[in-house]
Amino acid sequence: MDRPVIARLQLLPPPGGLRRFAIANLINTIGSGLYITSGTLFFTRAVDLTVEQTALGLTLGTGVGLALMMAFGRLADRFGAKPVYVTLLVGQALMMAAYTQVQDFSWFLVVAVLSGIADRGISGTVGSLIHAMSGKESRITARAQLRTATNVGLGVGTLIAGVSLLVDTPAAYTCVVAGNAALFAVAAAMLAGVKVAHTPPHPAAAGPVRRASPLRDVRYLAVTAANGLLALHVSVLSFALPLWVADHTEAPEWSIALIMIVNTVLVVLFQVRASRRASTVPQAARMARATGAVLAAACLTLACTPALSPALCVAVLLLWAVVYTAGELWQTSAEFCFGFELAPDDAQGAYQSVFALGPGMMRALAPTVLAVLVLKNGTLGWAALAAFFLISGALASAAAMWAHRNRETPRPVVTAPARLPERSAASS
Repeated sequence: MDRPVIARLQLLPPPGGLRRFAIANLINTIGSGLYITSGTLFFTRAVDLTVEQTALGLTLGTGVGLALMMAFGRLADRFGAKPVYVTLLVGQALMMAAYTQVQDFSWFLVVAVLSGIADRGISGTVGSLIHAMSGKESRITARAQLRTATNVGLGVGTLIAGVSLLVDTPAAYTCVVAGNAALFAVAAAMLAGVKVAHTPPHPAAAGPVRRASPLRDVRYLAVTAANGLLALHVSVLSFALPLWVADHTEAPEWSIALIMIVNTVLVVLFQVRASRRASTVPQAARMARATGAVLAAACLTLACTPALSPALCVAVLLLWAVVYTAGELWQTSAEFCFGFELAPDDAQGAYQSVFALGPGMMRALAPTVLAVLVLKNGTLGWAALAAFFLISGALASAAAMWAHRNRETPRPVVTAPARLPERSAASS
């Protein structure tokens, strides 16, 4: 793609710190594409762990990381998002390198937990870093551009990881994990030189302060939960769809890769455009409600595929990819707006980390939910999931408007306790 086309589509932020961040994110997610594609095989074939041991370690790491996400958000508020984010990138680079030295299950558990903490910390602080590096009018677009870079990176990493699948040796899988470690380190080095302004919290002695906590903000928590429900669509694409196509339809298995390619291309081309239509909370709320309807239509489309011939099934699956991707683009655009606009500017780290818990917890629960609800019940399961998305979209929209009305109302200021004058030695 030539430079004029890139400029017209605005796939990258303008020159400066945000563009450097986008390129670092692209490099980082190439490594993620490597790891997602071949990481499990590294553990089972190079480290010689069982599938159950691998799943236990990775699940435990994710769980501990989710529990600590808000702590990293608080650190970002206090010390700045950039140093916390870069430190976590370095930590993840070290953990990926450590994986290549693991030789038994006990050490794997240790590294998996530390890696899970760094991984969730990165996810929980990225929003705070974007907020610090961009202006109010460009934050949602910047987040969309970062997501575009993420999809490009994942696609490139997946293609490169295909070589390790063809070679299919422990050494090849070890190189994949080592490459991921190196790319984390490169991304950290690129961001280390970027200047990011940071205003530390006001000390209590400075007078009246607003003590904003997302855990006490019921409206924000409601938006977080409802958005997390809508985020189930991510695992529909990555988990349920491949199993459904392979086990319940006549479509050839190569059609799964074709759907993934179509989805990636559409996200790269249209994510930034879609985000412009969710620049305010009311716009994003309407988009979330529409998202529920579009994802419901996608579920009903899949429900009819078992009865189709191979050729017709592939055609319907391609139609599904377009409909589903529209829902994905709208959900993520609304999510970007909710996360930024409904959080106070002086507590973005804490609020963004809590907001990321919604999709994070859904990602952890999704395989079980989709296996039990959809894959075991076929057409009826897809119909139930369609109703789930309809309700989730309505809940996300209503919760966002509830929180928005509260944000428009001035909040009472909580003052710090007045400090008594110090007693002199003569008065004691």
